[in-house]
Amino acid sequence: MDNRIVLFGILTLIGIILYVIWVFFAQRQVMYMSLLLYRQGDADKYLEELESPSSHFFFNKKLRTLMAIDANLVKGDAKQLNLLFEKANAYKLKSTDRILVQQKELLFRITRDENEQAQAVYANIHSTYENLTEKQKTKYKEILTEIEYPYAIHVKKDGKYASELMEKAKVISEAVPAGICYIRAAQSYYLRKDFDRTQHALEKAVNKLKETSYYAPMQDILKSREYKQLLSYRV
Repeated sequence: MDNRIVLFGILTLIGIILYVIWVFFAQRQVMYMSLLLYRQGDADKYLEELESPSSHFFFNKKLRTLMAIDANLVKGDAKQLNLLFEKANAYKLKSTDRILVQQKELLFRITRDENEQAQAVYANIHSTYENLTEKQKTKYKEILTEIEYPYAIHVKKDGKYASELMEKAKVISEAVPAGICYIRAAQSYYLRKDFDRTQHALEKAVNKLKETSYYAPMQDILKSREYKQLLSYRV
């Protein structure tokens, strides 16, 4: 009996050690791939690594599908994204994972001006949100807020959040997110035909986005006052 207990203890210890090792190398793989995509912007290398033996060992097929979405969003590969979203929608996912995938699909549909599909995904997001626990709803509430702005601007052509976006931008400490918020405010004021406030919001945006690819086109719109061009930026 004592030998069985000792053997069980040894096997349990070995199992724990192997699990810790597995977690360590899995996390290292995630960190490496995050570096490829988000630091180096190398979506092709990321996708190549996603098909490596290491990734196949650490990530199941479902997870690899979800991970591929981000890289293809960076690449702008619409054909591949349509396939990936179709696969993801067929998977049985936790509601918390489902709503994150739906958020990405909504922004993709908005970017491609696919308003009918965007409306369907928007409805699905709200349906998924209702299936969350109260604690989860609190955690994921910001997703509903963030999708509401581009959805209102680009799908509904409604500038109702203009003032709210201006106030929100004022309290964002990081320059780029604040600048994006000001662009959304400028778009919203344009939709309301309030061109003085459009100009003011755009000036704020340009000031925040000096070190980004948005600076030159926003500056051009500011100078030309061709505010309609703002709506071509799906941010």
